[in-house]
Amino acid sequence: MPDSPAYRRLQQAAAEATKGAGLLALRTLRDVHWECVALEEEWAGRDEPGAEEVRAALARIRAKLDPAVAAPWDDDGA
Repeated sequence: MPDSPAYRRLQQAAAEATKGAGLLALRTLRDVHWECVALEEEWAGRDEPGAEEVRAALARIRAKLDPAVAAPWDDDGA
């Protein structure tokens, strides 16, 4: 089976599909991070029930994404 043309095409398709996966993941993390920043700013002036919890949740999400956005290729094991 590893010598079959179908198997080789499948391997090639898998290689092409994963080629840009890391960059796509990084861009997605960065986009989510900046959306959290924008939402934090939007919610900064709100004084309604639950607003503090929303701000806190956005801050926690952004804080988790900060390292990946600041130094995307560092791997500190976190």
